[in-house]
Amino acid sequence: METWQFSLFFAALLVGYVLIHLRIVRFEEHLRGLAVLRSIDERIAVLPSLLPAADKERLARIEAHLQGLRDAIEDLRETSERVGESLGEAIVRIPQPPTQVPAEGASSPPQPTAADRIRALVEARLLQLGYGNLRMLTELHEMLLDGDVEVQVECERRHMPYKGRVLVRNGAVRDVAMQSAATSFP
Repeated sequence: METWQFSLFFAALLVGYVLIHLRIVRFEEHLRGLAVLRSIDERIAVLPSLLPAADKERLARIEAHLQGLRDAIEDLRETSERVGESLGEAIVRIPQPPTQVPAEGASSPPQPTAADRIRALVEARLLQLGYGNLRMLTELHEMLLDGDVEVQVECERRHMPYKGRVLVRNGAVRDVAMQSAATSFP
């Protein structure tokens, strides 16, 4: 090994040592800053012994109530999910109004048409599912209540526009297929 090679090696070794020494000094300063956290931990550990026994009992009761609230919220969430699932499968039926024979001289109230009943079925179902601002796109004035009727609708849910169809079969809603307008864009 020649002298100039040895000198370069020694200089590189010296620079490496200085860099490592500077890093260690910075790390020690950082650790001194963390020592303050240790004193905070010690002060927090002393706090329970400073609280009176009555406060400890009150804290235990508060913790028990908070745990009960958390359990109740979890039960409520599960129940709301089950209700949402069952609403997705429910069939809405509008009962037939009782037939009354009008008294002589009295005019009978107008009977709802098939179009009115289909409109009421679709509106009731979509409102149950949380849709609002409903608009029927299908003309219903010549529809019959017997058989299958597909009604095209536009509505909103959580301020988001939706389009889709509602299938009514024999006076009951059988299927609701709605799609957000946001998902229809490429």
